[in-house]
Amino acid sequence: MTSTREASHAGSWYESDGNYLDQQLSTWLTEANNSANNRLKARAIIAPHAGYSYSGPTAAYAYKYIDPTDIDRVFLLGPSHHYSLNTCALTNHTHYETPLYNIKIDTQVSNELYKTGLFSLMNKQQDSDEHSLEMHLPYVAKIFEK
Repeated sequence: MTSTREASHAGSWYESDGNYLDQQLSTWLTEANNSANNRLKARAIIAPHAGYSYSGPTAAYAYKYIDPTDIDRVFLLGPSHHYSLNTCALTNHTHYETPLYNIKIDTQVSNELYKTGLFSLMNKQQDSDEHSLEMHLPYVAKIFEK
């Protein structure tokens, strides 16, 4: 069964219009002045997750280092701002909505992680309330454009 986690912070924390958001991300990525002219093969990045008016241009510096050609899977880790957790929590959805396009979640890997007993599942409200991962999704969509 398909279930899409809505882009609940689009329109307030970042642009909800896909064309405008695409232009905004392209501009920030172009303006990010990294010391390397070519994309590095980053294995991991750390980027801010505040509203784009605060963190959008800064996040571009991290995302500019990603070379998507050899990457098959992306893992996003973020804090929980609204709920206390004893474990890492996984989404229950099959897709993440972004104003650019929906991102498919590798549910096989997610299910395997859940079966270890080391992870819990977020309910829909917890998932919708949390912004930490959502703020990265437009950049992920942009870097890994279809």
